[in-house]
Amino acid sequence: MNQRYERQLIIFGEDGQKKLSDARVGVVGCGGLGTNVLTALASAGVGHLVIADGDVPAPSNLNRQFIYRMGQERKKAELMAEWLASVNPNIDVRFHPEKVTTDNAEAVLGGSDILVDCLDNIPARKEISRYAVRSGKTLVHAGVIGFHGQVTVVVPGKTPCLDCLLKAVEKRPVLPSVGAAVSFIGAAEAAEVIKLITGVGEPLIGKLFTADLTSNSFEVVDVARDVQCPICSKIVNT
Repeated sequence: MNQRYERQLIIFGEDGQKKLSDARVGVVGCGGLGTNVLTALASAGVGHLVIADGDVPAPSNLNRQFIYRMGQERKKAELMAEWLASVNPNIDVRFHPEKVTTDNAEAVLGGSDILVDCLDNIPARKEISRYAVRSGKTLVHAGVIGFHGQVTVVVPGKTPCLDCLLKAVEKRPVLPSVGAAVSFIGAAEAAEVIKLITGVGEPLIGKLFTADLTSNSFEVVDVARDVQCPICSKIVNT
């Protein structure tokens, strides 16, 4: 087994590391959360990563999206793929320099075992959640505003979907972002993916982790499905 994983082999064992190597994870969004999540997953040896993002880096991204540089004009997904190859050349990375929509979600994400929401706006998040519900794929969600963040795991038929959880959240034209908070929540989101793959630990299935870094307060609360949700209410518990 590769020496780069020797510290985590103490935790996961060779069987757990093989699960990471065999896993196929689809990450939507290569911004602040995506930069941190993808770097952590590649470093841990997640063997197959699919990444999608149609944006190019902007100067306002640079306080939290540490792989990009001023003046880059290529799509983030392409730049991220190059970054991940430098982080861990032993993994397979496939990139899609486009926005994931209802029309292309299956083509982009259909081969993934787990989906990861690293987006920065509510409509796009709900779009990915709806695809997860339709396809029965587990989705790891995280969001950050300023010094505040949240993480949860959506399992279709068992937990609330994002239409349930985010129905009362207002859209904002620009989200305030502190790089340290984005990195903190991104690390927590990546940890959920690793826990789901390896079976080590207790993932946030049916639970919402929230963090307020201004007061160092953290909470994990149970979350329930909306029985009238138009997206997931008809899915039978599995």
